[in-house]
Amino acid sequence: MSTNPPLLPLGIEVPFSEIEVTLGSLDDGKRAPGRSLTATIVVVGPHARLAEAAQAVEQLTDVGVRAILISDGDNPAPSVRVLDHAVALEGLRPDYLNNAVAALRLSSLPMLVWWRGGSPDVLDGLADLADRLVFDVEDPAAVWSRAKTLSERTATSDLRWTKLTRWRALMAQFFDLPEVRDAARSFNRIAIEGADLPAARLYAGWLASSLEWTSTVAIDVRARPGGASIESIEFGDGDQALTLSLGASGRCVETTARVQGRVAASRVGYLGDQGLAALIGEELRIRSRDHAFERAVAAAQGVV
Repeated sequence: MSTNPPLLPLGIEVPFSEIEVTLGSLDDGKRAPGRSLTATIVVVGPHARLAEAAQAVEQLTDVGVRAILISDGDNPAPSVRVLDHAVALEGLRPDYLNNAVAALRLSSLPMLVWWRGGSPDVLDGLADLADRLVFDVEDPAAVWSRAKTLSERTATSDLRWTKLTRWRALMAQFFDLPEVRDAARSFNRIAIEGADLPAARLYAGWLASSLEWTSTVAIDVRARPGGASIESIEFGDGDQALTLSLGASGRCVETTARVQGRVAASRVGYLGDQGLAALIGEELRIRSRDHAFERAVAAAQGVV
């Protein structure tokens, strides 16, 4: 018997066959007039990584989603709890995962799978069911190696990619300046520092694939344990550089373009909410396939 605290501690424990009936009774009169569910979000992973995801999903109630939380285990008939529009299956055997998801999703609405860990072997089946598959694992090597194949089945992304959205936008804005575009032809090095090396590699992969780098560009990824995911990015040739640096508050990024012997641009940009609820909420709003991510993750696997 599991000693883990329940994912939905206030939920009602029910048999699997009674989930829909119980959800219907809990919903009675709780939603505002005219409000309806808009999507299903399925969160899969080890119990330890689902607890914080459950808290994040709880903050998305105003978005109108059905949340299905599934922790991996070895039980074909795991404990089931329901609460409002959420269902938790704790300790489900992986080979039962697809059947459970197919039975519980709202088939007429989009479905996002938030992958927080487990055997990558089940991803093919989940990709066939999902409209969007979002990776969110500590070591993404195994899932990134499958990204190309999975992207042919469904739209794929990664929460690291979502966290990098503002960093990418701030770098791209430099290239609105003609002098930056001209100077960038000579840039031959990018240095990225941060605590999350996969995020740094993904950023380098994005820039490499966007600018169609050749092997003449050196990529220097440095770990800064205990810091933020990304602390600083510098792209240049020694004399000229585009620099992004995390501000002291951790909420802003200071940007400077130093080209042709002068500062061509300098500004401070807001990073936005980097919490789990905000990040997965952004992913819920996206429906289309993200080719930029696919190219970036392919290029990132060659960054050491």
